[in-house]
Amino acid sequence: MQVTAEEEIADLLGSCLPELDQVEAAFIEECCLREPKMPLAVFSRQWHLSTKAVKELRTRALLTLRDVMAQKGITSIADIM
Repeated sequence: MQVTAEEEIADLLGSCLPELDQVEAAFIEECCLREPKMPLAVFSRQWHLSTKAVKELRTRALLTLRDVMAQKGITSIADIM
């Protein structure tokens, strides 16, 4: 069985999640990686977040993930393939 690029990317992202804070990791996992994706309204209720807090979380989580990946030497999709 051959591993697909999608599986490699999911594994890589999953390996970065422990380096994010709990809410950031949950957001990435529940709203970005998992199928079906959790709607933001459900996520915000589950974590007791305001609309403003969810917007800030979306930005912060993706920036933090980008920084963690850069620390691992990954700056583009080409670095994964």
